[in-house]
Amino acid sequence: MPLKGDESMRSILLVLFSVTMGATGQAILKMGANKLGSVFVSPQSLLHDIFRIVTTPQVLIAFAFYAAGFFTWMKALTRENLSYVYPIVSLSYVVVLLYSYFLFKEPITLNKLIGIILIIAGVIFINR
Repeated sequence: MPLKGDESMRSILLVLFSVTMGATGQAILKMGANKLGSVFVSPQSLLHDIFRIVTTPQVLIAFAFYAAGFFTWMKALTRENLSYVYPIVSLSYVVVLLYSYFLFKEPITLNKLIGIILIIAGVIFINR
């Protein structure tokens, strides 16, 4: 059941927090992947690579961020209609793009910028 006013704003903030936690988890996971280097290059290395992955601090920290995002998302789902809150999740692309640019020095191309503008416009349009 959709909420009104301040309660609806709290739901949006829950979703934005969840999005931020998920995107932060992705950035930290990327840091862990960069630290690990190549994994799963052969069937013989499978168990060793799994052990390396689950003992990499960045991977464990990323899972903690994912968990925080998951529980916050569950709270938002209990408060609002899925069709209202789910489009907001697409803002994760914006957060990931910013992390990619600032943390990993990945370029923001014109196509990416146009895509981000369309995503933001879409979220606004859908939730009006």
